[in-house]
Amino acid sequence: MSISNLLANLANGKYDGVRNDTEQNGVSWGYYVDHGTPVKYREGRSCKYFDGDENVRVPGKRTETRYETDEEKAEFLGKYGFLKTMFGAYPEVGEYSAEYYESRKGK
Repeated sequence: MSISNLLANLANGKYDGVRNDTEQNGVSWGYYVDHGTPVKYREGRSCKYFDGDENVRVPGKRTETRYETDEEKAEFLGKYGFLKTMFGAYPEVGEYSAEYYESRKGK
């Protein structure tokens, strides 16, 4: 399947909702597709303190990288298309990712 077909599927919402999340020592990071836009995020450790009345939880800092352009989306699908937890139901994305890494061998 060509990248134009994959980008069309992405724009049509076929891959919306797929995600891969990881959490270790209170820090979480991962990838997901939101309305046709791939997103990479990282959320830092939260902290709690007692303010004299009750315990207050302060969420950690969250950073996101949104892949907006077609070139960025193609790069995202190439780099992370091999993730079975995200794209296991879509073998065409895995094939594109394999081609992406094969083309980068030797560079």
